[in-house]
Amino acid sequence: MSVPKRGPVYDPGLCRCCGNIKKCRLLNVEYDHLGQKEIYSDIFVDCFGFILSQLDGEPDGRLICATCVIRLREANSFRLQVLLCEERLLARFQDDDKPIKEEIIIKDEVSLDAEPMYDDEPADDIHSDSLEQQEHPKKKSTKHHSKRKTKKSKRTKENITDETLLKVERLNRRLQEMQYNDTFPKAEKKEETSLSLENIITLVENSYVCPFDTSFSDYFCVYCRTIFTDPIKLREHTYTHDPQTIKDVLAKYTATKKIQLDLYRVDCRLCTEVITDIGSLKRHLASHGKTVHEAPNEFLEFKLTSGKLFCLECGRGFAFFHALKKHMAQHFGTCICDVCGAHYFEERMLYLHQKTHQKSDEVFKCVECGKEFKSKYTRYLHIFKMHKNEAAYPCSKCDEMFFSYSLRYRHKIDVHGEERQFKCEVCDRSYDSRKSLREHNRRLHLKILKHACHMCDKRFYLPSRLKEHLATHTGERNFRCDFCGKTYPRLRGLKVHMQAHIIDKKFKCDLCGITFAHKVSLKIHLKRQHQNESFNQPN
Repeated sequence: MSVPKRGPVYDPGLCRCCGNIKKCRLLNVEYDHLGQKEIYSDIFVDCFGFILSQLDGEPDGRLICATCVIRLREANSFRLQVLLCEERLLARFQDDDKPIKEEIIIKDEVSLDAEPMYDDEPADDIHSDSLEQQEHPKKKSTKHHSKRKTKKSKRTKENITDETLLKVERLNRRLQEMQYNDTFPKAEKKEETSLSLENIITLVENSYVCPFDTSFSDYFCVYCRTIFTDPIKLREHTYTHDPQTIKDVLAKYTATKKIQLDLYRVDCRLCTEVITDIGSLKRHLASHGKTVHEAPNEFLEFKLTSGKLFCLECGRGFAFFHALKKHMAQHFGTCICDVCGAHYFEERMLYLHQKTHQKSDEVFKCVECGKEFKSKYTRYLHIFKMHKNEAAYPCSKCDEMFFSYSLRYRHKIDVHGEERQFKCEVCDRSYDSRKSLREHNRRLHLKILKHACHMCDKRFYLPSRLKEHLATHTGERNFRCDFCGKTYPRLRGLKVHMQAHIIDKKFKCDLCGITFAHKVSLKIHLKRQHQNESFNQPN
């Protein structure tokens, strides 16, 4: 079975309940929330008793945003809570057969029903009689008045008793619906989660379905936590582990963390059968005598490839895995932001996202120098690096500490042999960091050149390149060599010049003794400085 599908999401959409333009859902389409089905138009009928109009028209006229959905759920929960408490109250009074208790029920019902729901008789007269009896408990009446009042009281009591019975019957029906829709599905969901976990174990143990974990766009082996950037090498490595140990691995997963499975290859391990999809695999394993439960899948389905990645739900393509997983949350994420409607898999990520909506002026000040930071973490790194002169970036595979993220990144590649090769899909270049590949694509292939020169038609990817280019118009030479004082208009020119001071200078001028790293530099020097002097040019 595939993961249960949610209804469509429209972004942006105009919510007909609050009038705001946000990420919206359809009012009359079934959605899944925490294992329960919900149709928002039906909840409106249950909570408020009115039917929304124009639900058969175009989608843009029947949308509701995430904020209004949460308010609607809260209203429905409050309704169910009130019904439950009312039922308990009525049941307590019905269990007591004393006449005085019956009178209390009648008085309570009369006082609460300013607008009777089940009787056409006005409630004001009943209420006034009750008040009169309370205000004048010792007032004596004539015999005629007493008889008339007794008859009226009996009729009123009979009507109210019938009304109370109708209310009890109605509340019982609502209580049964509430127990079915609230209490029972929770227990059922817990059972379904256990059955789904057993299904995952059966799939991994008896097929080539590959479980994996991720951090941003890096892939991790679930058995030993080895890191990969190439999904092909991830699969090859994972198959070297015993799949029978997957049960112990999955026991470490939290209830809120979705298990990720690579369905690139779903062939059976028990025979040579070639299988193309997860549904066929389940039916095939059942033919081998394996138990496969009828339960929704509690895992995310992927087909990992070295190139572009595609969503198995809608077919949309992504260049990096973290972008695909963020998109998958729109299909299966149950944690929804009530401000913008963004979906997440974990409450922790939703909490971090919601903090971005909070306009806080809180800053974290360094007690040493007074510099202000937006987070405690950046202040922590600043203190360790600038004031304590201590490294704050630990390596996860050894005890080494580093002063920057880039130094730790390079350490993992050189020392621990982490394979990080990010290949360009357009050309044959490859890079050892995702950032370098992204900048390469933007600069050379996508031609994202946002920084334009106001004196000519040239455009540049980085503002530093534009600044260097402007020097060609103004004649400025802002890059100076610290060894010889020579200046250059561009940083690249200075870097090439600096190599002459660093590397071994094999070529020496016989006239003035200056040495050069390259033969061509010596020839240029001789022509410029010793043009009229006799000398022997180098061969």
